[in-house]
Amino acid sequence: MHTFFFGGEEQERVEVTVHGYERAPVGEYYDDNWLSVEVEVQAGAFAGRFHAAFLTGELVSFLEGLRVLHSSLRGDARFTTMEEQLSLSLEGNGLGHIALKGRASDQPGIGNQFRFQLSLDQTQLQASLRSLEVVVNAYPVRLQ
Repeated sequence: MHTFFFGGEEQERVEVTVHGYERAPVGEYYDDNWLSVEVEVQAGAFAGRFHAAFLTGELVSFLEGLRVLHSSLRGDARFTTMEEQLSLSLEGNGLGHIALKGRASDQPGIGNQFRFQLSLDQTQLQASLRSLEVVVNAYPVRLQ
């Protein structure tokens, strides 16, 4: 089990815990690369937790965008999932401030939605980048 996160230690935080691949590899990209995750969001007085499934490739794409954002602190990085249960948009102002806007859905494609915003700085972004790198290394894309 590995976790990546954005935000502070306890409040104003998005945390994704990866429990592992959903199934053993069978040689089919979509069957082999689903991860079972738990998402926890704490924003102001609101908090929620739900289970979801993300593709390994979605995390790899997000990591690439975060690396670019971290190096310049300008521009944006986006995380979207096929099941639409979590979307994150991080935008840097070039001065070390990063605005995170997110949307979480408790069920794939339907259900309740929660929109939230967090303010991050470049040191928090660095910690988040490292945590996502650990997850991507632990759960790489399984190729056919």
